[in-house]
Amino acid sequence: MKKIINALIVMQSMCCFGQPNTIISGKIIDFKTQKPIESVVVSIQNTNSTQLTDANGNFYFDQVAIGKQLVLIKSDGYKDQLLQIEIVEGKKLDLGTIFLETDLTQEKQSALISISETDLDDGNSSSESTTSLLQSSRDAFLQAAAYNFGATRFKVRGIDNEYANVMINGILMNRMADGRPQYSDWGGLNDATRNQEFTNGSAPSDYTFGGIAGTQEINTRASTYRPGTRISFLNTNTNYHFRTMATHASGMSQNGWAYVVSSSRRWAQNGYYEGTNYGANAIFLSVEKKLSDKSSFNFTAIYAQNKRGKNSPNTAEVSDLAGYKYNSYWGLQENKIRNSREKKSEEPLFMLTHYWKINSKTNLNTTVSYQMGQIGNSRIDYTKADNPDPTYYRKLPSYYSNLFSNGVYVGNTPENSASANSTKTNFLENHQLDWKNMYKVNLENAANGSRFVLYEDRNDENIAVANSNLSTLLSDNVLMTAGANYLYSKTTNFKNMLDLLGGNFYTDSSTFGLTEDQQQSDLNHPFRILGVGEHYGYNYNIVATKLEAFTQFKFVYKK
Repeated sequence: MKKIINALIVMQSMCCFGQPNTIISGKIIDFKTQKPIESVVVSIQNTNSTQLTDANGNFYFDQVAIGKQLVLIKSDGYKDQLLQIEIVEGKKLDLGTIFLETDLTQEKQSALISISETDLDDGNSSSESTTSLLQSSRDAFLQAAAYNFGATRFKVRGIDNEYANVMINGILMNRMADGRPQYSDWGGLNDATRNQEFTNGSAPSDYTFGGIAGTQEINTRASTYRPGTRISFLNTNTNYHFRTMATHASGMSQNGWAYVVSSSRRWAQNGYYEGTNYGANAIFLSVEKKLSDKSSFNFTAIYAQNKRGKNSPNTAEVSDLAGYKYNSYWGLQENKIRNSREKKSEEPLFMLTHYWKINSKTNLNTTVSYQMGQIGNSRIDYTKADNPDPTYYRKLPSYYSNLFSNGVYVGNTPENSASANSTKTNFLENHQLDWKNMYKVNLENAANGSRFVLYEDRNDENIAVANSNLSTLLSDNVLMTAGANYLYSKTTNFKNMLDLLGGNFYTDSSTFGLTEDQQQSDLNHPFRILGVGEHYGYNYNIVATKLEAFTQFKFVYKK
């Protein structure tokens, strides 16, 4: 009898140790084509367990915590599915075939919202606080606010976008100078930057400590893109008229390679406002090499070239006289529209990311990036001459109708009223920039140098960043996220001579100073003679380094 009991105990122990791990498996299929979908993100909510489906649409989890769990199935272009399951110890759970339907609403919203890209073109304007809402959030209110109101007229809770974090593969894109991202660096690459996660407000983010205006994370990992080719053409009446875009994603091959290529062009001879020419080209490349099931490298390169004519901010008086589409920055030169204020930007960005799944509960992602390039904003400079802008206050009728003398209002005298009417007539007949007259003045004063020139305020930037992010599930209820970031930035700021407008040289001095020394920008070289391509006015460097680290603990319970 004793031998039988001992044998039963041994057999029970063998059964206990021989129990299989708790396993979840399934297969993802396209509802329309009935074909398996590769690179679908399958994650167990409130844990650090995430898997991508293979080429056959299969996914597999092991060592899943016992009890009720929520499985989220997510893929770009498809409707999300959230499945509630219950894990029983020692039993395999096969979810079978799961069908994903195309998200037509998302496709429609993406196509509509991509029309309004003023914020992408205005660079780091403080009015761009809703840019992160345009593609990344499914919140009904935020989408309605982003599309119907637009970034130029609406801010979520009135919070400026310098308090929002915008990241690409864990690298913070907010600039050191003003805390705002330069959206034009990836403008036009809507398909390539579609994989986004948006954390609203001060909710915890899995990538950084976050800000009060939320966090937007753009993921360019090549294997997460849906395989296929997409070509689109758009016609709109905003700041550009046409956009063409093409994107191809290979998916993960059997030998462990995946790549994504995307390019776009946006253009307009004249945008919504008068004289606002537009031309933008962009190209995107992402290549991933899978080293093992737990490790892979991804290289990303982004190059966006933008050139656009600006429109002038007008007072109510100017708009009443010339219309709400009036733009004082342009004029005709040889019967062609020429805008004096153009913005040019080209800042290529290169990133190398290492994804390391240490175990089923811990991930470590590390990215190094380098960005260089330039941003230029052109405008007219003048010396010993009147301001050539047609909306200069002395060229408007209000200068005479609102005239004061010794603190006494004298604007309603017959002489001033006549001057105001004459000024109004002259403005209506000559309300655009007179390029011909500027060339004429420069030629007449050729011996003394140009009176009018075209220059640009330039920022040449070099930015190197290294970032590492660790996330680990300490227990079924506690998720820890930690990160470290190092940034080195060097920006050179200067005035760059673009065009002497028919003259031979320009003298680097200002007529606003009371003395000769006050008129000089460089006391070591007073009255310096300048040519095209030379720097003048100001020339300085800003060098900044930043090192930061954080830890974050997220506690998730039933209540």
